[in-house]
Amino acid sequence: MIAETTDLPKTESRMLRWMMVLAVVGVAAILAKGRWQVGTGFAVGAALGVLNFHWLWQTGNVLLGAQSAHVPFKTAFLMVARYPLAFGALALLYFSGRLPLLPVIAGLLIPGGGVLVESLFLIGAGLGHKQTA
Repeated sequence: MIAETTDLPKTESRMLRWMMVLAVVGVAAILAKGRWQVGTGFAVGAALGVLNFHWLWQTGNVLLGAQSAHVPFKTAFLMVARYPLAFGALALLYFSGRLPLLPVIAGLLIPGGGVLVESLFLIGAGLGHKQTA
């Protein structure tokens, strides 16, 4: 079995690190092209995406570790408010016209990239692991 590689706190921290690496590399590549507004939009989207992922992960941890049917207010609030908050931030950026919206939406996809890289890491760890049957 590959139980050693699926330690959830380690997996979460690696996913967050992959997300940060992807965001920094993406912003650096965009800024290297001299597109500061696009780079800023991508950075804002990546920050919102990583924050949303972090809130979702914390909510899952709280709900899985709950000893009673009572959910803490903060957890319930973040579970209900995360999408309206993200939509409000996108609407504010769109209507202000200061940042292009497409790079912000692209930055929101950074958590998916972090999860993909971590999945490849776990697959590689599983393929390299010797099984005894």
